[in-house]
Amino acid sequence: MKIVIDGYEDLVMPEGDETLGQLLVELEKWIKDNKRVIVQIRLEGKPLSKKEKEALLQKKVSEFKVLELFTANPWQWAISSLSQMREYLPEIAMDMEKVSLLIQKGDYKKAFSLLDSCINLWNWVNENLEKIEKTFALDYTQILFKRGRLIDKIREFLELIEETNRALKNSDFLTVADILEYELAPRIREEQEIVGEIAELLKQQMN
Repeated sequence: MKIVIDGYEDLVMPEGDETLGQLLVELEKWIKDNKRVIVQIRLEGKPLSKKEKEALLQKKVSEFKVLELFTANPWQWAISSLSQMREYLPEIAMDMEKVSLLIQKGDYKKAFSLLDSCINLWNWVNENLEKIEKTFALDYTQILFKRGRLIDKIREFLELIEETNRALKNSDFLTVADILEYELAPRIREEQEIVGEIAELLKQQMN
């Protein structure tokens, strides 16, 4: 396997018998030691999602040809990511309200296509929040905001996601519409404020 990091080849050489999971652990440590953070992984030229990565961790590196990593300065990446989140969250909330309206109109095909896009973007937000917590040794269980503890807000949101999934399995689409419009969308808008406060915490660390 050829490893390319920010366009440079052979900075790290893989062992032939190691797994992709073992290699990624080594690469994450090497990049962290060089005061960088991984912002994207590409395998065979395609972006590797968190779900895909988990499915491939036990495969041997010899089964693949090219692994590309793109890195950034941790502070710049985190502040940029949080800024993007603050832009995306209102869009996700608005789209969830649109999904609710489409469901009420009976246009399920458009509704669930748009909901899928919302979920993908929401997953990106959550994955990056987790990465920021890990990279900067933040403890979200200890962070207290004006509206309560961050960990409690996350727990409430996950409970609503589970409730939505149950309603979907039961084909109770009107309940799905209500949860999206009256529960999830407002909480996503609230999370925009939380993201802003996390950005302030990071800026304080920088100083």
